[in-house]
Amino acid sequence: MNGKIVSRTLRGLSLSLGLLALAACSSEKTANGEAAATDAAPAASVGEHSGVLQTAQGAYQFTPTSCLFNKEDGVYDIEIQGPGQTPDGEKFYFELSSTGNEMSVQLGVDAPFQSPERRLVAGQYVSEAFTLDVSDKSLSIPKLVLNNERGERVDDNASLQIDCQG
Repeated sequence: MNGKIVSRTLRGLSLSLGLLALAACSSEKTANGEAAATDAAPAASVGEHSGVLQTAQGAYQFTPTSCLFNKEDGVYDIEIQGPGQTPDGEKFYFELSSTGNEMSVQLGVDAPFQSPERRLVAGQYVSEAFTLDVSDKSLSIPKLVLNNERGERVDDNASLQIDCQG
C-alpha cells in the first residue's frame, strides 16, 4: 500500500512539474490578439526591444523578439532571442541563456531552428563564463570572449547591451 502512495505522489509531482514547465513556456493572448509574455513584468512591443553586441569588427545589432526575464530566490533566468544584422549587413540570429551561461550568433540565418555553417559563441562551455549585469528588463555583459564554430578565439573583449523595457 505504501508503494502505491509513493507511486501516486511521484506521478502527481511529475505532472505538476510538467504543467509548471508548460506554463513557463506558454504565452497568453491579450485583448488585441498579440502574444504577451508570462513572466512577472509586462512584455514590451517588439519594436521597443534592442540589442547590440559590440565586437572588434563592429556592432552586431539585433531586435529581441523573445525577452523572458524571471528572478527566483535572487537568481535570474533570462532567455533572449532575435534576428539581427552584422556590421557588414549579413543576417544573423541571436540567442542568450543566462542559466546555461551561453550566447550564440548564428551567422547567415535569421530565424530559430535553422542550421548555420558559421557562428560566434560565448559562455562557460565554449569560451569563458560571463557575468550579467541586470537592471529590470535590461542587461549588459561588459566582457565576452567570442569563439567561432571551430573553437578559435575571435574576440576577447566584446560587450553586450540588451534593452527589453516595456
